Amino acid sequence: MRISSQLLLNFLLNAAWQIALIAALASLGAWLLRSSASRYRHWVWVSALCLSFLLPAVTAVRAVIETTTTPVLLRTNTPFVAAEPFQPHSLPEATTRRTTLFPSIIELNTDLAFLLLGVFGLFVLYRSFRLLQAWQTTSIIKRNALELDAGDHITGIIDKCASDLATGSRQIRILRSLTLPVPVTMGFKRPVIILPDALLREGNTELLTSAIGHELIHVVRNDYLLNFIYELLYVPLSFHPAALLLRRRIKQTRELCCDELVAARILNAEVYARSLLQLAGSAPTLRRLSVTTTVGIADADILEARIMSLLSKPKVTTRWKKTLLCIVSILLLVPCVAAAAFNMRFGLEPAAMQDVQKEKERSQEIEKKKTEEMRERTSADVIKERIARDPQFAAELERRREMELQARDIKQAALVKLARINMDQAIQIASSQQPGKVMSANLDARGWEEPGKLGKDGVVFYHVEIADEVNNGSTHVWVNAVDGTVMKTEKELPRKQRSPDMQ
Repeated sequence: MRISSQLLLNFLLNAAWQIALIAALASLGAWLLRSSASRYRHWVWVSALCLSFLLPAVTAVRAVIETTTTPVLLRTNTPFVAAEPFQPHSLPEATTRRTTLFPSIIELNTDLAFLLLGVFGLFVLYRSFRLLQAWQTTSIIKRNALELDAGDHITGIIDKCASDLATGSRQIRILRSLTLPVPVTMGFKRPVIILPDALLREGNTELLTSAIGHELIHVVRNDYLLNFIYELLYVPLSFHPAALLLRRRIKQTRELCCDELVAARILNAEVYARSLLQLAGSAPTLRRLSVTTTVGIADADILEARIMSLLSKPKVTTRWKKTLLCIVSILLLVPCVAAAAFNMRFGLEPAAMQDVQKEKERSQEIEKKKTEEMRERTSADVIKERIARDPQFAAELERRREMELQARDIKQAALVKLARINMDQAIQIASSQQPGKVMSANLDARGWEEPGKLGKDGVVFYHVEIADEVNNGSTHVWVNAVDGTVMKTEKELPRKQRSPDMQ
């Protein structure tokens, strides 16, 4: 449990900055390749998404391995150091080197760590549920699709597109749907293309050629399978806004790639752009993409960019294009390798250390009590032995004891003489303030100048403790022994003893 928590924590916290770094580098690389073919920008974004998952995963595994192996190295060398008197220059060289080989662990509070993991788990569960829901919706669309009423017109368009794209012997089913507004493609072992029934009834050759050609390119490129893999990679990264950007750019550049292939192999670019405008304009793209795992002609919400891309030609020469690709590859990979090498390590050590510290404090408290008891017992034994051995010391102790008793008697006699009311009256006065059973009552004074003589600011009082049967506690009442006024009243909670200020 602890290792898995550390693994997820290192993945989450390292991904928080590594994904942002990768997305920034991918954005810069795509900007450098803005004048080249769309397929290069597409693979930049795909590589960025894969690195966004692999880099934190590798970092997390390395961090956990380093965290679990480093303490073992320290423990194996401890007996050697403890066997001799401590001398810094006598420590083994390997010990010092191993303890400083890895960077220090950033220790997080256990409650904070599990809170972060809980939020991360909610994101993963939500995205997993949405992916499962999309898979089920796609299956329903496929089940509700109808067989195509093959005719000479539609068969000729399909054969022409398949011939232009060289699909070979691959079996591709083409169905129709009464509910879908745009063509879609699904399946990777047995791919299926579903065309809207309204598009088939319209019979526009250019529109049908554009739709079928675009979907056949999705099949040739295995976009359905790749898209599903990308969605799986996105699930553990869905907490990060930069991961959402990568996912969106992959979808957009994928459609740009398909558009370029249609314009290069099947239709004229101007004709396809006009058809694309009619097809994509009728699709509720954002809503459809959120609930299905299909790929299709309306996947991207960049219709204007797609049309502009079709009508413009790449301006980059082959030599400059290769140079840019090398630059972008280095730009993307070198910082990622550096980020993996200098990873941050996170652990749950504070929680364990806190438990150890508490246990240590409890042990120290027990040892302290035992030491005090032994000290008191030892002191009493020493005094007894000295009394038995030294008669003069015993006589001195007896004299001091008699002086203390004499002083107490003098004090008590002075208290009785100074008091103007007796104890029964004091108890009656206290009971009028707090009815209940009297637990104790005593006569005392504050501000002695010397034994038997009260100072100018001295006060003689009765301290009465009355049980509070309702609240299961007690009430302390201080009554002036001269004039009978209540000086102070204080309630005491159950099983809680106080040292009154008046004493």
